Amino acid sequence: MTIYFADTSALAKCYLHEIGSHWMRSITHPDNGNAVVISELTPIEYFALLARRVRDKSLTEINARILEQAFLQNYQQHYASIELRNTILAEARQLVTRYPLRPPDAIQLACAIDTRAIINSPIIFLCSDVDLLSAARAEGFIVDDPNLHS
Repeated sequence: MTIYFADTSALAKCYLHEIGSHWMRSITHPDNGNAVVISELTPIEYFALLARRVRDKSLTEINARILEQAFLQNYQQHYASIELRNTILAEARQLVTRYPLRPPDAIQLACAIDTRAIINSPIIFLCSDVDLLSAARAEGFIVDDPNLHS
């Protein structure tokens, strides 16, 4: 079993049609036996992404609701979620001083660091943000960008 930590930019590709969507769907499909870990922040970021697309009219309200429900079903059944505890937030504060990260990205990386410490096993960090991938690599993660897979 391979363990993946997927940030929102990577996981959203499972629900939207973008470069890397097919690859992400294959990784996260339950039949493939991979474990997918996400931050408790991910549902909030994902819903915000959908709302932004509704506002800019690139997604209809009804399709946004369908995508929200699909995500929530998988969130409850197939993803392991890391709770946003004080220790994770403290780690995120340190990460923003070491790397050029936005606060939500630092929280995502802090959750991945926490996951790695808990399971004491290699994790592949999935993300589509160059700065976050660079920081994750510097923190010792194997990284992959879904945008590099068609």
